[in-house]
Order: sequence, then structure tokens, then C-alpha cells
Amino acid sequence: MRLAKILEMRFRALMTTALFAFVFGLVSAQERGTMRYLEFRYGFQIPIADMKDRFGSNSQFGLGIQSVSKKDKIILGLEGMYFFGNTVQEDVVTQLRSYDGSIIGIDGAPGDVNLKERGYYIGFNAGKIFSTGAHPQKLTGIRAIAGGGLLQHKIRVQDNFNTIVPLEKKYQYGYDRLTNGPAIHLGVGYQYQSPIHNLHFHVMGDLYAARTASRRDIDFATGEYLGKKRTDILAGLSIAYIVTISRTEKPDHIYY
Repeated sequence: MRLAKILEMRFRALMTTALFAFVFGLVSAQERGTMRYLEFRYGFQIPIADMKDRFGSNSQFGLGIQSVSKKDKIILGLEGMYFFGNTVQEDVVTQLRSYDGSIIGIDGAPGDVNLKERGYYIGFNAGKIFSTGAHPQKLTGIRAIAGGGLLQHKIRVQDNFNTIVPLEKKYQYGYDRLTNGPAIHLGVGYQYQSPIHNLHFHVMGDLYAARTASRRDIDFATGEYLGKKRTDILAGLSIAYIVTISRTEKPDHIYY
């Protein structure tokens, strides 16, 4: 567990360093003939493989920082995706339930407990836009990307009345089944940039696949360490609104 935490911290440090390098590179984007932009994404995903045994479908919000060459339409960038859902298949608080399924709080009354899915993916990506529009200088066409990073998920145990002592924050590590590992992201879809308006978006089919393992020393529901390796896969659709943060044309050649 300690080694896993060290590896995760190093990965986050690497991502932070890459982000600073990416941002500082904006100043020379015009000279290199590249465009930099932000992607604000929303999507829907369904779980596959081991993931479907733990969670149901989920939603996701994402943010990407991308650099694309105006000449050959090659994409390089960083991305992050936060996913969440309300369907959890594994009852991690089953040992706390009474015969009727309720969990009794410290006040002697049944508590109100919800299990929710929480997770994220962060990583690098690269890809290409295959132009299909009548304006070859615009970023319109089939978009394909591949990337790698870290995927993490857990079960959020939410005690709405805050009356159940075993579910206090200091004990959450025994119930959340925190899991992470190296992951890949594959995507294909369509990207559009209007030739006359500031309208820029893409629609993608996405696949996230990860080889993960538990990062907790003990699971309270089973009383043991969940050491089995997992294959966690999320497949879904996403749509992104794109905001340009650099430009390739000189001011004298920009038309509105």
C-alpha cells in the first residue's frame, strides 16, 4: 500500500510538471504554428469487466488542455476526468445492517445511508484529426486519440444523518474500497470548428481500461485485504465545448 501511494504521488507530480510546461509553452504557440485550447467535457459511461460488478452507469465531467498542429492536425495534450454515479452493486456496510436491512444510529433510530460511486482519470494523450471539411485550415474532421494515465475509483459511504459511529470519517478507509492503477484511454469521434463563428466542439466515443488493485490494507465488510488484481473498463460517449487559448494567425489576418 505504501509503495502504491508513492507511485501515485510521483505520477501526480509528473502531471503537474507537464501542465506547467504546457502552459508556459503558450507564449510560442504562434511561432510554431500550433493552436492551444481547453476542452470542457460531459459524458455518460457504462462499466465493463470487474467494474460492472461494483458499479452501475455513471456520468463524467472532464477538462483537457490540448495542442494541435495547424499543418498536420496532430494532437498532444493532458486531460482529467471525474466520474460519479449513484448505483453501487457491492454492499460494503452489510455487517452493520439489522435483520430488516436498516442501520441503527447512536440515537437508536434507523440511519440514512447511501452508497455512491466516485472516481477520476488523469493522463496524457495524443492523436490526429483527419480533415473532412471544405476549410482544410480548420479543425474539422474525424478525431482519433490514444493516451495513458491513472484511473482511480472508490465507494463513497454517505451517512446523511451523521448518527452512525462506525461510519465516521476516521473509519471510512475500511469501507470505501479505494482502487487505482495504470490505465489507457482510446477515443474516436467527430470534431467541428466553424469557419465563420466561434463554435468549436467534438463528440467522442471513449474507452477507459485499467489494471487496478485495492489500496487499502483491510476491508471491513470481508475482514481481509482485497489483493486480487482487477480489470476495470468504462465505455461511453462524451461531448466537449472547446475554447481556444492561443491562435496561429497574426492579428492583421484575423477576421470576424
